[in-house]
Amino acid sequence: MLLSADDGKSWTQSITPTRAMLTCVSFADAQHGWAAGHDGVIIATADGGRTWTRQDDGHDLDTVYLDILFLDANHGFVVGAYGKFLETTDGGKTWTARKVADEDVHFNRISHDGSAAIYLAGESGTVLISRDLCRTWMRSPIEYEGSLYGVRPLSGGLLVAYGLRGRIFVSTDDGASWQPRDTDTKVLIMTGTRLREGVVVLAGQGGNFFISRDGCHSFHSWKPDDFGTGVADMAVAADGALITVGEAGAVRIKIP
Repeated sequence: MLLSADDGKSWTQSITPTRAMLTCVSFADAQHGWAAGHDGVIIATADGGRTWTRQDDGHDLDTVYLDILFLDANHGFVVGAYGKFLETTDGGKTWTARKVADEDVHFNRISHDGSAAIYLAGESGTVLISRDLCRTWMRSPIEYEGSLYGVRPLSGGLLVAYGLRGRIFVSTDDGASWQPRDTDTKVLIMTGTRLREGVVVLAGQGGNFFISRDGCHSFHSWKPDDFGTGVADMAVAADGALITVGEAGAVRIKIP
């Protein structure tokens, strides 16, 4: 676990109570955060990531969690392989397993649009949408049978989904319908974000980026000359810089 207090210019390591691979992190505010990963591990912090404690019981070694989302310091969700979906309403002290899909597909990412809408992306072209904070779900009709690794809600009903072999799909009606976007780089797209100026950036294997400056009508591929490793996730720093995390560690980059 690495922490930065200067917009990603420098990092310090925080000790965690596990040796399992951690795959995801979510902060509800500046102090309260959670991370999860392999071996059914869920850890939590109440001091901004300086110290962490285990919340799982250590007995579920077969579970792999792939993403975690907290809406506030009490209400959160963790998702993972084989249809794993757990919810907590007490800050992770207790977790309740729920069945949200008929098939036990891997849920790769859970995302939130800032209101009551929450999106799940996973295997077999799975896009699930909840408009009532995960009490009920509907399947979004995307014409794709491969794995999707995220749905990024933007604004005004605009969504972008991404996944295997450079696949990008865009919805302008909040998931009622989807249209593919052509890309000339067929690599796994792992993550996406939007910069302050409205530029949408997707990234994935091999240091490949996909950039849209026209509201997701089109994407162009970009690969930095000095950056050739996979990107697992991205964040926009307080100073507006794009921070990528992945095989190269945490790197600040400038989008052309």
